[in-house]
Amino acid sequence: MFTMMKRVAVVNPQKPASPQPTRRERTRAATRAEILEAARRLLIEGGTERVTLRGIAGELGMTAPALYRYFDSREALVGELCNQIYDELADVLLAARDHDPRMPLKKRFLVTSHAFRNWALEHRPEFGLLFGAPVPGVLVDTSNNDPETNRGARFGQVWLELFVELSRTSPVAATDGADLDPRLRQHLAEYREQIGGVIPIGTIMVYLSCWIRLYGAVAIEAFGHVSFALQGGAADAMFDSLMHELTAKLGLKH
Repeated sequence: MFTMMKRVAVVNPQKPASPQPTRRERTRAATRAEILEAARRLLIEGGTERVTLRGIAGELGMTAPALYRYFDSREALVGELCNQIYDELADVLLAARDHDPRMPLKKRFLVTSHAFRNWALEHRPEFGLLFGAPVPGVLVDTSNNDPETNRGARFGQVWLELFVELSRTSPVAATDGADLDPRLRQHLAEYREQIGGVIPIGTIMVYLSCWIRLYGAVAIEAFGHVSFALQGGAADAMFDSLMHELTAKLGLKH
């Protein structure tokens, strides 16, 4: 996941209109969509190991070699499934974050974090695909900064935009990071350049620290590693407590 968030850029949403797809292109796109739907069903039923070309072909009444007309490999297919799910998740988070433009920044942080947790708990196989152990052979293109084509970057930008706003309003985060370990500061400075210098180094440090804590809290619950002690309302209360601790660290009181 960290590599998917590693490079995020704010892009100009205005692009030239694309030509209308031909009938052949529409048919091909529809078949690719069916293949991805079948792959996701298998993922939900049995995890990543079930997502095989033979299994997908059987779901669709095709032969496994026929799938190569639409995807170069099983790894390419799974990579596109990741993109599709990242897109869905980003849409969920954006809907939560931006549904009321009058919400104060603290509330926007909280509702976005809760939306992430809720999605993870409702889509555990998909969460495991995106945020669990990397799938062998499925490579992440970290050179692509465009959130419109790199869906992992689009997911990361949901959070980055909150921290851009935070850096403008909270003195807690808007620092130059001069007191950081030089080894860490160097890498954060490089990362700052990769994302266009949109936030100070101190904000980047807070950004990554918060992501580590948020991801850890969601992942340990989604993978069932805290159920021995926390379930139901108790797990909800623990997450609420952790998120309020984070927003307090960010200097967000309202």
